[in-house]
Amino acid sequence: MERLRKEGKAPCMKWFASLGNQSKWTKHKFDPYVLSEINTSNFVESFNSTLGEDRCRPLLTLLEGTYIDYGMTVLHCSSMKHKYATNYFHCPNTGIRRVCVVKIAARQQQAENWDEEGICPNILKLVKDTKEATEFCKSHMSSPGEFEIHEGKSQFPLNLNKKCACGAWKLTGIPCRHVMRAMIASKQDPHMYVSNWYSVKSTKKHMLTTLHQYLTRIKGQPLKSC
Repeated sequence: MERLRKEGKAPCMKWFASLGNQSKWTKHKFDPYVLSEINTSNFVESFNSTLGEDRCRPLLTLLEGTYIDYGMTVLHCSSMKHKYATNYFHCPNTGIRRVCVVKIAARQQQAENWDEEGICPNILKLVKDTKEATEFCKSHMSSPGEFEIHEGKSQFPLNLNKKCACGAWKLTGIPCRHVMRAMIASKQDPHMYVSNWYSVKSTKKHMLTTLHQYLTRIKGQPLKSC
């Protein structure tokens, strides 16, 4: 920020101020409770892609799907009319809720084969990749559980109580390459230092809770308009 302030001067800092709270756009201010270092709009793109042409529907119909009786006049946007004119009655709009139910149920079924006492497969792979990335890190133990890691011209003091100067471990709940190098030097299992949030038990629990919430229908008459 000091470099930006020096080179960009007042106009640059004014633009940054217009972005609002730093916790929404700069990584070092992210809330560590969230356990995520990513702040992108990718999920929005995925959401729009899933909705496709159904985005033109009214909000409640978009959420709960369309229920059409035979003989009822079909009213929808012109971009969908040709596509659904011949098979509209047996292929209605599914609705966001049902799309989420199917996706979560499929992932829950996939998770049945995971090790109940372990961590999720994608996190296992990430830990493995991070371990391989420690090649250029050198560890120097200053006291039990405390290390200084040298990486190129940079130095990172850390201890094995989830504190590293780079901040990645605290932010994500997954040991960074500096911590990984210290664990290798002290002959400790890095999997034991991964946040419980990524455990198979926790993942299954939250998937089941979310699935039950999605299966709770909105009370009232079924929606009959598109």
